Amino acid sequence: MDEQNTVETTAAAEETTAVETQATPTAEKTFTQSEIDAIITKRLERERKESAEKIKQAVTEAQKLAKMSADERAEHERQELQKKLAEREAEITKRELRAEAKSQLSDKGLPVELAEVLPYTDADTTNAALAAVEKVFRQAVEKGVTERLKGNAPKVSQPAPHGDSIADEIIKSMYGR
Repeated sequence: MDEQNTVETTAAAEETTAVETQATPTAEKTFTQSEIDAIITKRLERERKESAEKIKQAVTEAQKLAKMSADERAEHERQELQKKLAEREAEITKRELRAEAKSQLSDKGLPVELAEVLPYTDADTTNAALAAVEKVFRQAVEKGVTERLKGNAPKVSQPAPHGDSIADEIIKSMYGR
């Protein structure tokens, strides 16, 4: 009996959830099976082309190495290692320059997100770009502040008409003069 109540409660909860799901519109796009098949086919074809290209490059490299003498192979491998080392050094330099740029931006009170638009080829280029970005950002902020503060000029109040001043009017009303 207890199991039957649990099953009925679970079924009722699932039905309620299903009804609520149908009642609330979702922004998700639904696909037909043929659309999904087409998407998968495109992706598989793209991956196959990329894999075939990598295999072709590996075979070409292997054939080139097979034709070389031992000294030529050693020289080729040395050049490949130097190329990889240069790429790694460039990546490390880029990371270091990015970290330094973020630090400088933070120290200057600028958004750290501006570091995403800077070039990180070398320190001089990065510093020059950082200075230019800082200048442009500060000008844009100043312009925005000026625009927000700009408004209608205050109205000049009209001078009181020549005659009795307020003090004189008060005295007259108090003493009846």
